[in-house]
Amino acid sequence: MPKLALIESEAARLVGHVPEARRRKLQQALLDLCDAHWLEMRGPEPATPLAHALWSVAPPRADLLADLIAAGDGRVDALLQGLNAAQAFAFLVQAEIEHGNEEGVRLAHDPMMLFDSPAAGARYAEDVATALRGGEGVALHGHPHESKPALWKALARIAAQTGRYDLAGVMRVIGVLASRPAADAGIDAELETLRHTLDATGMHFLGIDDEHVHSTLHGHAQPPVSPRQLGVMLGEIRQAGRG
Repeated sequence: MPKLALIESEAARLVGHVPEARRRKLQQALLDLCDAHWLEMRGPEPATPLAHALWSVAPPRADLLADLIAAGDGRVDALLQGLNAAQAFAFLVQAEIEHGNEEGVRLAHDPMMLFDSPAAGARYAEDVATALRGGEGVALHGHPHESKPALWKALARIAAQTGRYDLAGVMRVIGVLASRPAADAGIDAELETLRHTLDATGMHFLGIDDEHVHSTLHGHAQPPVSPRQLGVMLGEIRQAGRG
């Protein structure tokens, strides 16, 4: 990811001479709209563990904004009042910088730049919307990604099945994978499908301790991995999916 100062400069360039009061009002309105959109789209609380894990943690606001744009939601245009999608993501970048959300900045920066080309931005938004709504994820299992570490490939498979490339969502999924089901729990078909596809990588998640992920590879213990390391891999996976 480019340095934060460069991203901040790019966002300021796109925002232009929008008055400070309007800029802050737009930032908050976009945050509020994304939060409301998640409550609308996630539906009632599911009973199965994997679905519940994904239901319980919101996707990044950048992805929710992309979904709104892909759907042609009129609330976005009403807020922007003549400003464009690239500028909307620039406002979101600025808001995430102010909140100290590094991952949120990175995820909003990518579409901010892509929407400089409306066609490229529209394709990006459609891809995000498809993934968020349970469509087929990116296929990252074959060449040229075979040289990637097993953990990278395991994360790619999690992202492809769940449509979630954000750290919070993937960490929640890993927690479910590492947990023991209750004795009277029914079969979670989606979770079993995910376990099966992860078997091909040789990775087995043991749990999350002190915020570090513990795992084995073909039965051998692996060094604990920090959330920051996972976040870097997820960023690479997301970029690879667009390549």
